[in-house]
Amino acid sequence: MSQSILSAPYFHDEEAAYKFVEARLWPNGAVCPHCGVMGGHYELKGKTTRVGLWKCKDCRKPFTVKMRSIFESSHIKMHLWLQAIFLIASSKKGVSSNQLHRTLGITLKSAWFMSHRIREAMRDGGMDMFGSGGGEVEIDETFIGVNKDKAPDARGFAHKNKGACND
Repeated sequence: MSQSILSAPYFHDEEAAYKFVEARLWPNGAVCPHCGVMGGHYELKGKTTRVGLWKCKDCRKPFTVKMRSIFESSHIKMHLWLQAIFLIASSKKGVSSNQLHRTLGITLKSAWFMSHRIREAMRDGGMDMFGSGGGEVEIDETFIGVNKDKAPDARGFAHKNKGACND
């Protein structure tokens, strides 16, 4: 009997999750997001060093795989990000932020943040044409009817709804 994909180590271990994402985003080795140099990097290791931290030999700046990705500026653990991506990508009808909040054991605000980032990353680049030849669309306000209760010189939006006309 085969094991479930959810039992993979990168869904439960932070270090394995970083290695999994690094292998996908950097197939030919680490790339410094500051100077763009490939190779010439070393991974910082130590008891107090955070997981997945690299340092560039050229610009001497530290970086992680989270930089310039959907994971940037997030304090959520990488293995939780991978679980959320799997849940959203494998569900037929979508996953709500409330369901992510309950399933992953994170706050609703974090679940909302993650789901929006993941959906934005999954979005196509192509947008439908809008206006003539994809140009801008100009609109003006429309008076649909006149409300009998309001004076003709009334201001605001309340009198701009459909009502009985004064003929």
